[in-house]
Amino acid sequence: MVHKSLAFFKGSKPKPQAPIPQMSADPLDALVSIITSGVKNLQSSYGKHGLPVPSLDDPIVPGPLDGDDKNNETVRLIVAAATQLIATVRHPRDTVWEQGPSMYLSALLAFVVDVDIPDILNEAPNGSLEAKVIADKTDCDPLHIARVLRYLATRHIFKEVTPDVFANNRISSELIKTNKKTVAELQEKPLEKYVDSGTAAYIGHVVGEGLPSSVALIEFIKTKGKADKTPFNMAFKTDKTLWDWFMIPEQSWRFGRFVAAMQHAAAPFKDEIFVNAFDWGKFDSKDIVVDVGGNMGTVTLALAKAFKKPKFIVQDLPPVIDQAKGFWSGVGPEMISSGHVELQVQDFLKPQAVKGAAVYLLRFIVHDWAEAEALQILKMLREAASPSSTLILFEWSVPYACADTEKYADGIEVRTAPYPLLPNLGKGGGSNPTFVDINMMTLLNGQERNLKQFVALGEASGWKLTSAKNDELSIFIYTPA
Repeated sequence: MVHKSLAFFKGSKPKPQAPIPQMSADPLDALVSIITSGVKNLQSSYGKHGLPVPSLDDPIVPGPLDGDDKNNETVRLIVAAATQLIATVRHPRDTVWEQGPSMYLSALLAFVVDVDIPDILNEAPNGSLEAKVIADKTDCDPLHIARVLRYLATRHIFKEVTPDVFANNRISSELIKTNKKTVAELQEKPLEKYVDSGTAAYIGHVVGEGLPSSVALIEFIKTKGKADKTPFNMAFKTDKTLWDWFMIPEQSWRFGRFVAAMQHAAAPFKDEIFVNAFDWGKFDSKDIVVDVGGNMGTVTLALAKAFKKPKFIVQDLPPVIDQAKGFWSGVGPEMISSGHVELQVQDFLKPQAVKGAAVYLLRFIVHDWAEAEALQILKMLREAASPSSTLILFEWSVPYACADTEKYADGIEVRTAPYPLLPNLGKGGGSNPTFVDINMMTLLNGQERNLKQFVALGEASGWKLTSAKNDELSIFIYTPA
């Protein structure tokens, strides 16, 4: 078992930008020290490029530290310490009163994305517009627009430049659709606006499907797992799973939005994560790597570019494979024509067609499913596997918000964090995995799993967990038990 002294750091011996200062026994002093040290590290990192730390007031632009691991680690520590400091000094009533009505934040983010307000402001000649002008362009009431944008600007999303005049800032500019369409084009074909739209598609999906479903979450949880319907089923009054519902013709635009959202959500995971996850170079041309439920095959694309010998097979359901054909015709037609990469229809809940593959890899698959289905997926692969096969899961691991005292095998990493931070870094690290966990429960009765549960999942399906690397994306490597 390997302990990571800072959550999400790369490697077994993480090296932060600068030493974490000796922490005071007083938690407030310790939190302030983490923040101060982190801010100095940020200023130093940007200063080496002759730049200040990006301003909240300015729209986001590409920068030299985008995706930089050390910079991201520093930011996580600052966020973890700052939010814990606020939670510590603030009266509990104020915290609860802020968090309780947070559904309005979700709803209003989805609203501004739906009516293209970030895009409208992006096209404004001087970068800002009066609420009444925005209202004219969105066919909404000016007072409503002003109230919505002031609510968001108060939470540092948009900027109120002068009374009732608003502009994009660093955060709201992230909501500008990335498909390069003009506002006129977006409004002309509203059902197509989310294609390749980046964060806008992500917000549209998690709020569009998630927010109505969350209303039914209370009753669902009270059933103690005995409900025959998910909160999604209850909210949308359907017996179909989310996946089958997406296939209904009138919901096809939602499916397109979902695909765009997932592509964007995967974008921060650099190719190196997958390329360096395993010794792919040991395989020859006879070996097969199966990307199970691989969607467009973006992981396979990264691997196939780096390694020429193993054959790669991307598997998914027919509608997805149809889209994948178009994707590969643009990014790697020669890989398809040479047979280096194959696209194959496969339902992973049914017996696996490829027997004895060198590797079966799954990225963000088992979290979509409840325990019974997750076990079935892995059992189908175990039945197809040879004694030398390897199973690799790329998933989020949900770390405890306390110390993990479980005894794990060597090669399995456990996260820790500096005093007095939560071991999972709270909003600096554990926020997104725990959100996705509840989202999976709400939409699919699926779940994100903790390290102990990944061990148990393997044991129950005939696989032994031999390695676990816990970073932004956790990598679980299994061998046949």
